[in-house]
Parts: sequence; structure tokens; C-alpha cells
Amino acid sequence: MKKFLKCTLILLAAVLLIVGALVLLDVFVVRGMFQKNYQASIVDKLERLKSIDGPKIILVGHSNVAFGFDSKRLEEAMGMPVVNLGLHGSLGNTFHEDLAKQNIGEGDIVVVCHTTFADDGKIGDYALAWITVDNNGEIAGLIRSEDWFGMLAAYPDYLCNSLFSWITGRGNRDSGSCYSRTAFNEYGDIVRRPEELKVSDDFFKDAVVEIPKISKDCIKRFNEFCDYVKSKGATVVIAGYPIAYGEYSKFTAADFDSFEANLKASVNCDVISHYSDYFFPYSYFYDTVLHLTEEGAAARTDRLIKDLKTWQTANAN
Repeated sequence: MKKFLKCTLILLAAVLLIVGALVLLDVFVVRGMFQKNYQASIVDKLERLKSIDGPKIILVGHSNVAFGFDSKRLEEAMGMPVVNLGLHGSLGNTFHEDLAKQNIGEGDIVVVCHTTFADDGKIGDYALAWITVDNNGEIAGLIRSEDWFGMLAAYPDYLCNSLFSWITGRGNRDSGSCYSRTAFNEYGDIVRRPEELKVSDDFFKDAVVEIPKISKDCIKRFNEFCDYVKSKGATVVIAGYPIAYGEYSKFTAADFDSFEANLKASVNCDVISHYSDYFFPYSYFYDTVLHLTEEGAAARTDRLIKDLKTWQTANAN
């Protein structure tokens, strides 16, 4: 029995030693294999956010925001600098809201374009979150205590990916696709959209376009975010997101009207859009049911400009 226990302890010590060595290798040698990845654009987005001290428009949401706006067009129409913080839905609503908190000031307009108001507030894909953090210590500070256990559990996956990228020399390669850091412009908009990823109408036969859900817990968290923004002298508004509408649609404008009415009754901010105004034809979509082509992004931007100006007029002193 003593011999077995001794062997077990030696084996455990060896495993811990190997794991510790790999972690140290990752931290001091390997770390930073994803600096040209799509997720690494968060560094540039944060840099732009922090570089603008005066009133600005901050676009908050998931990849529908990254692929969905012409920020220069919006900036020129509204006379305010624009920062597009859109990134990835698997990071969750709260992560994107916390991203905006890094520099919210007097006179800012925070435009939120969430596709659901029923999330649990946690990060949905911790392996993706590790790639997002990578070698960027500032981003690590955005990980909330609620997500620490999930991050710890996902670390081995990230470690293996990092080591594999390092050993094979595949780390920090620009894929040349829309899913790379260089696909974004200085505002944080996706501007590289290879033609082969544009979807056809047939794509929408099986694509799922859902009516957004609302939960009390999510609304509570979101209203806390609204209160924080207000405390900084800024304003939160909720705007529509792109909704693919055509011959295969299993919903109507009335479905979204009902969601919109419930949302307006729940949140501590203005909902400035009619969601049915964001019904776009299939030809405007790129790669997924929430990403837009260049033409689609221009149309959505024009729609948001109208919504913002109507809202400003209604709230003018």
C-alpha cells in the first residue's frame, strides 16, 4: 500500500511539474499566437475608444455590429466620432457592455444592438475568450469573477492551441479572410468580405431567424448598465439589428412589434428603432444570418442615422 501511494505521489508530482513547465512556457515564450486573429481586433477597438475624449457614438453588440455598419458614413451624418466595438456573440452581452465602459464620457451616445435580452450574462465560449485575451493583459481585466471557473476549465484547450501554433509556425498568420484583424478599418468595421462567403437565397431555407427573448435577470443587468452610463453623463439607446426577411421567413412584423413593445416596457432607456424597419432582403447578407454585405451595412447605417436624428429631435430642449 505504501509503495502504491509513493508511486501515485511521484506520478502526480511529475504531472504537476510537466503542466507547470508548459504553463510557464506559454506565459513567457509562446503567448501571443493569436495577435492577427479576428478576436485581436479588440485591441484596436479599445485603443480607438480610449483615444477619443469628447462626445462620441459607441456601437455595442456582437458580430452583427462588426459586419453591420459604415462608421465613417455615420460619423459624417451625426457630426460625432464613431467607435465600433462589435466583436463576437459567444463573448456575451455583458462582456461587450463592459468593453464600452472603458471610456464612456459626457455627451456620449451608446448604441446597443443586442440580438437577445435573455442571456445569463456569462461568456458563452471560454476557449474563444482565451484567444481574445491571448497576450493582451488589458483584456484580461474584462473577465468577471463569474467567468473565472469557466476560463480555468478552458485553459488547457487554449494552451494546446497555442503550443500547436508555436511548434508548427502557424501562429500569427493573417488568414486573408474577413475573420482576421486586418479585415477591420480604423473605426472597427469589417471592410474585407471575400466574395466566396456571400450567401445565396437558398441559404435561408434552413437558416434560423429567431424572435429575441427577454428575461428578468438580463433586463436587470442591462438596466444597471444603463444607470452606469447615465452616471457618466452619457446616454444609452437601443437600435435594431439586421433581420433577414424573405420567402422563407417564418415570422412577421407583428412578431417583432410584440417583442419591441415588451422591450420598451422593460428597459431604462429609449428604444429608437422599429425592428421591422431592419428587415433586409437576403441579398444584403454575408456568410451568416446576422452579417451584412457592404451594401447591407450602408443601408443599415442609413436606417440608424434616421433613427438617431428622429430621437434627437424628439428629445431636443
